[in-house]
Amino acid sequence: MTFLERTLTERKIPFRKKCPLASFSTFRIGGSADLAIFPQTAEQLTLTARICRAEGLPLFVVGNGSNLLFSDFGLPGAVIFTKGLNRIADEPDGFSVDCGAMLPALSRCAAARGLSGLEFAAGIPGTIGGAICMNAGAHGGEIAQVVAETAYYDFQTDSCGQFSGFEHVFGYRTSVYSTDSWKIVLGARIRLQKGNCDEIKRTIAENLALRRAKQPLGEPSAGSAFKRPANGSAAELIDRFGLKGFSVGGAAVSEKHAGFIVNKGNATAKDVVSLIEQIQKIILEKTGILLEPEIRILGEI
Repeated sequence: MTFLERTLTERKIPFRKKCPLASFSTFRIGGSADLAIFPQTAEQLTLTARICRAEGLPLFVVGNGSNLLFSDFGLPGAVIFTKGLNRIADEPDGFSVDCGAMLPALSRCAAARGLSGLEFAAGIPGTIGGAICMNAGAHGGEIAQVVAETAYYDFQTDSCGQFSGFEHVFGYRTSVYSTDSWKIVLGARIRLQKGNCDEIKRTIAENLALRRAKQPLGEPSAGSAFKRPANGSAAELIDRFGLKGFSVGGAAVSEKHAGFIVNKGNATAKDVVSLIEQIQKIILEKTGILLEPEIRILGEI
């Protein structure tokens, strides 16, 4: 038993060795993690990360796995899953939340209190930590509009800190956390506006109905496969050139929404990456536009 495993056992931090990753990804794809760790508090998370740093172990931090593609070969070192850190605490103008709190749950809490600003997030199957990293958005809203402050652990320097306001450097599907991958989001303060409870719930219901009508929610995917290009949308380009249903192995462009790549049941990570590359090649040749993947790939393909 390694020092990390002994410490996890002594501190009663749940972990699994040779843990299959496919069940922790909305894509349902991936090999096994050498060690999967499930902290329940920020202190447990930082302790785990600190030991990984001291022992020179590769470290990956995962929320709900809804925007990720795990390698077919699995992941070395340790994978920390943050969904156990799901505290949502009321504040006068919003909430204080842990990094593993799910966006739909947070959106429901806001609606129940008549707080507006998170209606867009009701159908996004991700954690607040992941949403902050990529500045997740939908229906004209994005997480940058409601985040006042975040707390982080810096894996490189073994230190904790905070960002507020413009320090987050939010942009389209990017933030300071996506450009500085050493920093792990521990939690955030969310500021919202007072609204009409019925109107908020109605907007949430409309957004959820729109997602059900337009997106392939019944098939494993990682959400939008590509970022929005400067003009138009990736889905429009893919659809325009007849790529709905285009497939490589078990991975295919959704027939319902051309912006999604779905797992038809036996897709590998290699299938998905190959399909992404072929779509990029076709669209680049046809339009001169290079589509940028939105899906984050962990591990070697």
